[in-house]
Amino acid sequence: MYNMWCVIMQEARELSVCQTTEELKTWNLNERQQQLVDASGLGNLKYMGDLAINRTVLRVFCEVWSKETNTARFHDFEMAPSLRDTAYILGIPIIGRAVTTGAVLNMSSEELLLQYLGRVPGSKDCRGSRVKLSWLHSKFSQLSEHPTDKEIACKTRAYLLYLIGATLFSDKDKGYVSPKYLPLLSDFDKVREYAWGTAALAHLYKALSMLASSHSIARKRLFGSATLLMGWIYEYIPAMRPDMEDDPALVVPRVCRWAGHAISQPAKEASDIRKAFSQLRVSDVNWEPYKGMDPASIPNMCSAPDSVCFSRTWLINFNVREVYLPDRFARQFGQEQHPVGDVGGFQRHQWNASVDWSLEYASEIKHFEQLINATRPDHTAVAATCKTTEDVFTPASTAREFPGLNLLAVVESIKKELPTITRFLEQRSLPVEVATSFARIHELLEDSHLKEGNAAVDAGGDGTSELTAPHPPAIPPCEEAIIGTADPHGPVPDEAAQNGSDHPVPECCDKP
Repeated sequence: MYNMWCVIMQEARELSVCQTTEELKTWNLNERQQQLVDASGLGNLKYMGDLAINRTVLRVFCEVWSKETNTARFHDFEMAPSLRDTAYILGIPIIGRAVTTGAVLNMSSEELLLQYLGRVPGSKDCRGSRVKLSWLHSKFSQLSEHPTDKEIACKTRAYLLYLIGATLFSDKDKGYVSPKYLPLLSDFDKVREYAWGTAALAHLYKALSMLASSHSIARKRLFGSATLLMGWIYEYIPAMRPDMEDDPALVVPRVCRWAGHAISQPAKEASDIRKAFSQLRVSDVNWEPYKGMDPASIPNMCSAPDSVCFSRTWLINFNVREVYLPDRFARQFGQEQHPVGDVGGFQRHQWNASVDWSLEYASEIKHFEQLINATRPDHTAVAATCKTTEDVFTPASTAREFPGLNLLAVVESIKKELPTITRFLEQRSLPVEVATSFARIHELLEDSHLKEGNAAVDAGGDGTSELTAPHPPAIPPCEEAIIGTADPHGPVPDEAAQNGSDHPVPECCDKP
């Protein structure tokens, strides 16, 4: 009896990684298929199988993860994988539409697979609403001698589903993937328009939070991208890095920099890693892992502007909705870390095919896509994902003007005050004149804001306007922090009523 209990406890101490990358490179893609995969923006995921996963390091890391703030808490600071880390490490887009759609509403897995892949698996190859990755591999990894366009399309689509299921969206049931992503993979020209990296980070945040809150003695399972988490730890925590014969190359995807035959992983006990994490200080962290990278070497699809990556927002992946609080790890963006308050509670929801998640999370999606629209360098409009976000992707260059608001006149007036401010910066003097200049600028902005509000009222509105130009709010409207003082960045908003959630996680508040 004692020996059996020891075995159970030993298994409880182990971590099972659910991503399945062993057969990523065993698919036979012809030239046309490879072109479609490269155009999708997901082709770099094939490299994820090259990185060895240190399960002991990941298991101990889960112990310092906070499910309330989605950050790892060390001695006197916090850290977390960011959107920028996701783009650079995995080499996939974080800019684009939220990964969700109402097209899967009330559709069964069999209907989705038949419509987009042309085949339906047997009962032994399904579990609930998920399908085996091995079934996808066995039925779609080989092309016929003279494939038709339809065969190429279906088998390439199956490969992309296998690719994201094995690497980004692995489930607790290892080796399965949900067909709900198929509508987003149907048009190869539009696959890269989705923020797959953002969805992957949401999935990983949820996985870490579930492990952090689990008190089961059963073996713990880490679903989501273990490669992303492992690569992130190597980038920021040098003490956890493997031994390498040569300095790693500065490439994107960064996962390639830690993979190869010239790497050996030093054996470390969980107690040693736990001690290293408990003693980790700010000076022990590599806060600028991408400092030596040539900006020209970063593919356009891996663009990661700070205006998005360093803004509070929501990360969406169908039913998965996770809060993103980069102000809690500002040093990762070269910023000074300021004290931050508590965050409010929010619920995590199980998958429910009868819920249109694109409408359920409409406000969160709208906020994220406003950030994206405000920072798109080409001002390219992207279609909204649901009816409530129709105006979110209005290009900033063509955003509507409000009657009575002359932005050009305001800018020209402000320019007149700049010489005074410049002299102050150069000579460290003229404090009175500077104060006067700032007062004038303040009056100009106040006057412009008043005109904008009056114009909306004159047009029959309520004095408020929808955001279409840059500078969306850093986080949706929120209440005061739990400790009784307002968080300067605002805590997480309370959860709206959920339609048909299966097992919502009780609200929990972070009290350091």
